[in-house]
Amino acid sequence: MLNPPQNVRLIADVVDIEKDEKGQIGIAIGGGAPHCPCLYVVQIFENSPARKNGLLGVGDEIVAVNGKVLKGVVRISFNRLHLVADTDVVQTLDILLKKFKHRLVDSMDEATADALGFSRAILCNDVLAQLKARMDQKQQFYGTLIKKSGEMARCYQQMAATQSAVGSVLAEIQAKERPSSEGDVANDIGQVTSDLAPTHKILAKEHLTVAQNIEEMVRTLQCHANAAIPDARQSLSKYLDAKYEFLAYCLRTKELEDEEAETAFENGEQLLRMETGNYEYRMTLKKRDQSRISFMEKREKAAVKIELLDEKHVRELALHLKTLMNSLKMAHFASRKELIKELTTTTK
Repeated sequence: MLNPPQNVRLIADVVDIEKDEKGQIGIAIGGGAPHCPCLYVVQIFENSPARKNGLLGVGDEIVAVNGKVLKGVVRISFNRLHLVADTDVVQTLDILLKKFKHRLVDSMDEATADALGFSRAILCNDVLAQLKARMDQKQQFYGTLIKKSGEMARCYQQMAATQSAVGSVLAEIQAKERPSSEGDVANDIGQVTSDLAPTHKILAKEHLTVAQNIEEMVRTLQCHANAAIPDARQSLSKYLDAKYEFLAYCLRTKELEDEEAETAFENGEQLLRMETGNYEYRMTLKKRDQSRISFMEKREKAAVKIELLDEKHVRELALHLKTLMNSLKMAHFASRKELIKELTTTTK
């Protein structure tokens, strides 16, 4: 058995996979004589028996099939390629640069990227990536709505404070007014102030109720804008980072495959890494598969959060605005009723 790199362990394992109706288990293999002493798994197809089994992974070395030895005198079926913990966290400079390049290309037009000669992997029909601009617009919308609603609440609070102050002044005037004979001007002023003071108090109460309802709506909107939207945005950012990492490994895999094709087959030469088990390529395959799984999980999580956010936006925003309209309607009707009552009393 060839000695693997220090950051790789080979774990002997055996797996039994039942073939499908076409007599296939759903794997693609690479390596083998005369270019590489190892025969390894390059790809595991979706919904195949090997994928459903889940034990065999890309980059694993196939040693025997049905007990028939394929390389050397061994008694195991395959050697599992296991990356140590450090390699799962630490990424090479090449992968980091490729992630940065994909992030940069994603922010520019495709024609510009082609004109600059950027080689890249492309993920087709990536709907979630297009939602980032929508998230920014939605947060800006909620920020403007919260600002305007806060100004409206302060306006009604000032109106309520003014009406309450006027009512208090009128009540104080009425209390200090000396009793006088009927038909006296002072008596008329006292009567008017005694009628107007409760009216202003009622108007202040109605305006204060509207202000409180608006403040309650603002608190709910702030919770949505400061918690729900940033949480969905964070999930979307994690998804995009996982996507760029997956695309970086896809691009690195393609570069290694092109290097093998150009060197090993066209020039009739053998790469040193292929002579020693092609561990670099197999490690890249393994990391690409791991990044694909992480990418799929984060995409699903981001999609669920964005869907829930959209549902909450449509449902709760309409409900809050309807509640606000009803509150304004009730306050205006109550104020109108009280003013009509006061005008009728004054006219009499």
